Amino acid sequence: MGFDGRTNSKQYAQLFSEVLSAHGIPVFLSENIIPTPVLSFTVKRLRCGAGIMITASHNPATYNGVKFNAAYGGPFISEETRKVASFLQDVPVRERSIDTITQKNFLPEYIEQLRTVVDFDALRSFAADPKNNPSVIIDSMGGAGQTLIEDILNDLGWRAQTIFGAPEPNFYDRRPEPIEKNLEPLFYNVKVTDAILGIATDGDADRCAVCFEDGKWISVQQSILLLLWHLHEYKKLNGAVIKSVPVTDKVRVLAEQWHLPYYDVNVSFQNITDIMMKTGYLIGVEESAGFGIQGHIPERDGILSGLLFCEMIAKSGKSLHELWEEIKTTVGDLHYQRLDIPAASFDRVELLHHFDHFKPSKNLEEFYIEKVWKLYDKDTINGVKFLFGNSRWLLVRASMTEPIIRVYAEGRTDDEMNRLINEGKMLIGL
Repeated sequence: MGFDGRTNSKQYAQLFSEVLSAHGIPVFLSENIIPTPVLSFTVKRLRCGAGIMITASHNPATYNGVKFNAAYGGPFISEETRKVASFLQDVPVRERSIDTITQKNFLPEYIEQLRTVVDFDALRSFAADPKNNPSVIIDSMGGAGQTLIEDILNDLGWRAQTIFGAPEPNFYDRRPEPIEKNLEPLFYNVKVTDAILGIATDGDADRCAVCFEDGKWISVQQSILLLLWHLHEYKKLNGAVIKSVPVTDKVRVLAEQWHLPYYDVNVSFQNITDIMMKTGYLIGVEESAGFGIQGHIPERDGILSGLLFCEMIAKSGKSLHELWEEIKTTVGDLHYQRLDIPAASFDRVELLHHFDHFKPSKNLEEFYIEKVWKLYDKDTINGVKFLFGNSRWLLVRASMTEPIIRVYAEGRTDDEMNRLINEGKMLIGL
């Protein structure tokens, strides 16, 4: 059982533990606020039947929630979560006990696990050479990441400094989601210091974002390609590449070029985890900045991801700008956009059913449709993706948690991408 720093997270974790204890279930309860991946790893290490994390992740401070982890150290698949939900009843808690609760510090073993995935010796050697300027700014956004990355890097000789490192229930009046509009403090601090990169983690530190040494945002799509490039080209690792549907098609291009198994799955890291459990995976990535890495657990980990961005600089001897230019020589530049459209005033699912008349071998305006891919959450349609070939596509997807329609597009040029986005807007009546 773990918890983040949101209002009442600790209290609810205690209550949850006492209810389980009253039913004779042994519970290991974290002594302190921890990131979700720490909980996930601990579940697997202790060979527990399940793990429970009290968090609302990257959602606003007014939210809280529960994440369930399976014995393998990754999120429950959707069907298992639905089974748990089916037991819920609106009745008061009548039984509580502390008899089978053991409080533990989960962090030491987790940090030791990171040593098996990240080359700490390379990080230490890089820091030992003054000309490398091993300086980094970390923005924990008031979340569960706290100063964990800073502490690890400082022990290895880096100069790491965390902003918003103390957990704060209101996340210092920001939504704890590491996207461009929320990270101005990080960009500014990197720009006005000598930092060689900036790292941000979200509310429960399972997501990670980065910026260049000049304080410029590195998009999630760029981050995904940088991680994949580093794992294969500099760490010399192989394995299956798994991505969610909205992620850039450049991932497929690299996987096919390297002759690696490749999977494209519906949105939700649960779907990525399902493939991870069945393959020898290299990486699993989603569009919302969640990355799962070979040799760890089948779970997103923002702490590990942040350290890997430091490792890629240390092992390559190149800046993130230089590494991005290196990738572009192989896959070309990115022309990708996501648009979030408020949709409280209409039925999102009904809207997607209106796309039934689009078939392969037809045109969407001037774009020739090679494939139409319908996406489902259980039996409910939640997205339609049009593939036009040559890394060109359009996706219209209904959020299942917020009243939002998302339109995604990727093209060969910015003009082509913009025209596809406009096609998506017209499809939903804008």
